Amino acid sequence: MRESRDLLSSEAVSPSPESARWVNCKSVCVSAVALLVLGVGVLSALAVGPLHAQCSVMWSIHIPCFDASSLLVNQIKEWTTESCPPKSQKCLYSLVAVNGDDIVATHTTPVMRFVDDITFNFSSSNADSCEIKGHSISRSWYAILDSGTNYLNMYNLMRGSGLSSSPTFIESTSDRVCTQYSSTRHKLDP
Repeated sequence: MRESRDLLSSEAVSPSPESARWVNCKSVCVSAVALLVLGVGVLSALAVGPLHAQCSVMWSIHIPCFDASSLLVNQIKEWTTESCPPKSQKCLYSLVAVNGDDIVATHTTPVMRFVDDITFNFSSSNADSCEIKGHSISRSWYAILDSGTNYLNMYNLMRGSGLSSSPTFIESTSDRVCTQYSSTRHKLDP
């Protein structure tokens, strides 16, 4: 009788190989489902914008493209300084090239020293107006959200150069092509 009790207690303490596999499979399956749900949640959150921190904007203004380009180049040169005003990104720009209808520049964030590549392309349907396509993209491969930094890289130049003050200045972009545009723009508007 004692032998049968020992046998029963040893069976109760150590599960069978089949039940151990079931418990292991169950935990792996629950983990896989949790990761799938998390992944779908993250992708859903990002679906409203680019999957990498960047911004594309189209501006139109009623001045010749040569003048608009000159104003932006001068503003980039003015803000190449290393000394940044407090809580400002209006510094650490670098003019890389001016090629025909394109301006290529970079901007480095003052605190974390992240570098973003900026391009402006100028085109016009008549001599007194200009369409400006702007694009800024983070060099950091892991950057997804940027608190509007790529938008501000370009908008600050538009504002600093005076282009955005023109009554004919029109801006066109959206959260789908410009990371965190709406929330950033909301903070800028009075």
